[in-house]
Amino acid sequence: MAKRKKLGEVLMEVGLISPSQLENALILQSTKDKPLGKILIELGYVNEDQVAEAISRQFSIPLVDCNRYELTKELLALIPKEIAETKIVLPVELLDKKLVVAMAYPLDWQTVDDIAFITGRRIQVVVASENCIRNAIEKYYTSPENLLDLIREIPIQEKVEFFRGQESEKVEEEKINIQTVDKLSEAPIIVKLVTMILVDAAKARASDIHIEPGEKDIRVRYRVDGELKNMLKYPLHIHEFVVTRIKVISDLDITNRRLPQDGRTLLRLEGKDIDIRISTLPSVYGEKVVLRLLDHTTGLVALSKLGIPENTLKILLTLISQPQGMILVTGPTGSGKTTTLYAVLQQLQSETKNIITIEDPVEYRVHGTTQVGINEAVGLTFPTVLRHVLRQDPDTILVGEIRDLDTAEIATRAALTGHLVLSTVHTNNTIATITRLIDIGLEPYLVASSITGILAQRLVRRICENCKVEMIPPEIILELEVPKIKKFFKGRGCRDCKYTGFKGRVGVYEFLVLSQELKRLIARGGSEEELWSAARSAGMVTLFEDAWSKIDDGITTVDEIISKIPYEKPAALKGWKPASHKH
Repeated sequence: MAKRKKLGEVLMEVGLISPSQLENALILQSTKDKPLGKILIELGYVNEDQVAEAISRQFSIPLVDCNRYELTKELLALIPKEIAETKIVLPVELLDKKLVVAMAYPLDWQTVDDIAFITGRRIQVVVASENCIRNAIEKYYTSPENLLDLIREIPIQEKVEFFRGQESEKVEEEKINIQTVDKLSEAPIIVKLVTMILVDAAKARASDIHIEPGEKDIRVRYRVDGELKNMLKYPLHIHEFVVTRIKVISDLDITNRRLPQDGRTLLRLEGKDIDIRISTLPSVYGEKVVLRLLDHTTGLVALSKLGIPENTLKILLTLISQPQGMILVTGPTGSGKTTTLYAVLQQLQSETKNIITIEDPVEYRVHGTTQVGINEAVGLTFPTVLRHVLRQDPDTILVGEIRDLDTAEIATRAALTGHLVLSTVHTNNTIATITRLIDIGLEPYLVASSITGILAQRLVRRICENCKVEMIPPEIILELEVPKIKKFFKGRGCRDCKYTGFKGRVGVYEFLVLSQELKRLIARGGSEEELWSAARSAGMVTLFEDAWSKIDDGITTVDEIISKIPYEKPAALKGWKPASHKH
């Protein structure tokens, strides 16, 4: 059987792209979870119609116009909306047991196999431009006007309650007066729509909701397991009422639409409390709203459940049991730093310990600790609060973030005078944290003498256990100098994981313990290269090594790791053999 040609080869053969253009696209593809055709279009090398026509001509796949089909509800039900949007596919005809599917990238044979598995039918592929398919998906799956008709039929959620700011002030539905709503008959629909979005997001395990006004309609996206996903659209003309409703339940100024506002509300759903932080931002087409959902029942995770390798966890537990010193957790926004610190606090809880936290804001309530929220408007800054906390006889201090020299100096000196200090820094890895602290003005000797350990981390998505299947090794590993792995897995996609193939996330870690050699290097101003060399000699496992071990354990995929974790130079991996560590 002749090997199928790749899309890049096809486009080069018909003269639409050059070898150098293909190489540029492949470089980008290694860092993005997108089809090659999509990347070539974004780079401006080809357009959607050219990609579709080239595929159709080279592989004798019929080229179709999605507009000529009348799609029924029964036909659309065969392929869930999540798959249609993610894979850019559309069911267009059903002929006996054969399903005709329009695809923008029909060379994705794995998607064809997945659709055949989900539908239980033989698949006949036809090709259509991406724009053509997306327009049809929007028309048939996500019509904003149809959404309002659907909402009218939804009964009011009886088990949902909102509280303004704190639990003491409940929002009474019958007392709400949305002054900006001209048509009073629409008010109940707005209440239902906002409630439906919040409840649906909570049940989908979303961490954030983005409500984004566009030129023609409003897009609602959820962030689930770190990835934003389109969920629904509603008409532009009701957006003002939706924003007003959100402002009412979060006690914001409904008359102020020109300035950003921040607020909060509490959603009580079926006996479970979900804290919601609201941020509004004026944009060209109206106010954008982002809502962060903090589920108090799932926010606190045990240290042993974070995915930290056993040998790393053992060293971390030893360090946090010490009466003094500083442990830093580092990584970009959304990498799970706060979750890790809360897990450490739970481990430290004791009636013999005085634990105080300084946070901006306080995200979760931790029993047995004194938690202080930063409020810069009234002078409650990190340095100010930290100075007063040191007079409160603390044993353990959690500083939400070290972002300036004052905070860094007070925290490090506290670590040298009999306190265990926990904090975060926004850097990419453990060694970069050391140079960052020195760059903001902290004396090298203070860094060397106060810090006992630095934990760098990222979050990657877990393969859904419900639809986990073995897969052939991805071709990208041929370009990487990494240890061999016997089996690779992926999620085929199911209702349980919303057809993403992933459910939940797991941490990837790099833990640096400051040995005497490292302390000497830091104190005398050693370079990053010297620090890396000393850390590796001491046995430090890097982020990429830990990530690769999680592929070896069948926890996540190669594509997920490549897109989230910086790949290290082969020289840094000399003699590396990933140790399997089940979680």
